[in-house]
Amino acid sequence: GGILTDLLSWRWILFINVPIGLIAAVLAERYIVAGRAERSERNYDVAGALTATLGLTLLVLGIVRTDVTGWGSLPTLALIATGVVLLVVFVAIEGRFAHSPLMPLRIFASRTLRASNIVVFLLGASTFAMWFFLSLYLQQVRDYSPLRAGLAFLPMTLSLVVASTLVSRGVTRIGAKPLLVAGMSLLALGLLWFTSLSPHGTYLGDVLAPSVVAAIGMGMAFVPVVIAAVSGVAPHEAGLASGVMNTSRLFGGALGLAILAAIATDHTNSQLQHAVGTHAALTSGFVLAFAIAAAFAAIGALTAAVGLPQVSLRASRRRAIAAEGA
Repeated sequence: GGILTDLLSWRWILFINVPIGLIAAVLAERYIVAGRAERSERNYDVAGALTATLGLTLLVLGIVRTDVTGWGSLPTLALIATGVVLLVVFVAIEGRFAHSPLMPLRIFASRTLRASNIVVFLLGASTFAMWFFLSLYLQQVRDYSPLRAGLAFLPMTLSLVVASTLVSRGVTRIGAKPLLVAGMSLLALGLLWFTSLSPHGTYLGDVLAPSVVAAIGMGMAFVPVVIAAVSGVAPHEAGLASGVMNTSRLFGGALGLAILAAIATDHTNSQLQHAVGTHAALTSGFVLAFAIAAAFAAIGALTAAVGLPQVSLRASRRRAIAAEGA
């Protein structure tokens, strides 16, 4: 990301996904043959797809534009209200009208799946915000170039990969629930640690340690939450449960980031109006966002501890392969 932004443009971060997606689609069509449904009649839930996409888009747009229009303005309220109405319509379509719903509501009869989706929603809300605000802190406050900021993220990335790999092996011995609670708790701790950032902080003294702790927590949480989600449904619905869970994660990330960005921007603007320096005002807004993100992660840990039944080690072993694939 840093290389693309430095050498080309930040827009390439989005554009590079287009050829990758096209190549993946071609390879999938050529090589994936197992599991093709043999049905004479095929239905696609167009109404569900449109209402879900437009509803979430308008809801997020209304929130992120509050720094321009304000929370109480008519455009903001209209966008948010329209988004909420469309999402309610989406739920009605999925529950009553769609022949082949994108998200069959019956799947939420599982307590395990419900709790897992709440946890993964909060996981997305907290982690998307962490990457976003830490990137802004490094570049806008500490004056890092995009490439240097990208390099600064490498310890986080490596920690996340190592933690995910070890947890995917250890979950068969420990179980999904204890690891998920521990992972969300570590993520909350790392995010809370970020609230000690200052305008004059250093990477080694203020950024490295909390970023590694948070990344380890992310790695510890993601595999177990997938296992918990697919353990709450019948084996033939594991793919559906995994898809719903990934949707919840992205929904949580988009909505959480929109809310936290709006709150951080409002707080920074308030600080600037009180003659606080630009770097101090920005840092103050970021710190507030990190504190709320830490609360999201802590609620996720509590939800996992209280809402999830203990997944048996035998079930964890059966689902570990499915989780890695998801």
